[in-house]
Amino acid sequence: MKPENIRSFIKQYRVDIIVVAFFLVLSIAVLLITNFSKTEGTYVQVTLDGNIVGEYSLTADGIYSLNGGTNTLTVQSGVAYMSYSNCPDHVCENTGKIQYVGQTIICLPNRLTISIIGESDEAVDFIS
Repeated sequence: MKPENIRSFIKQYRVDIIVVAFFLVLSIAVLLITNFSKTEGTYVQVTLDGNIVGEYSLTADGIYSLNGGTNTLTVQSGVAYMSYSNCPDHVCENTGKIQYVGQTIICLPNRLTISIIGESDEAVDFIS
């Protein structure tokens, strides 16, 4: 491509290039802020229909039967994950392991929510 063509292209699409560059820089900034502001949680909170039904420490390994055996929560090496669910889609099992404050696993068919909670619930998180 000739230099005249490049200059003409930039001149024609100057606003578009600025907008794309702005959103690219903004996206990278948000990504960096969220990655560096992660804090590891101290315990797992289990809610059923919005009511807290259990809290388990992330420092103690364990396997917990939830909701009458419809789900099994495993806490191992500071992470929590859903190791069994009788729901048809198994999205909660495929969510993976969680360990940072604010991360959740949700099982909609069984109305369960697994959340990582930190030292202080009073702290304002990045999303707030």
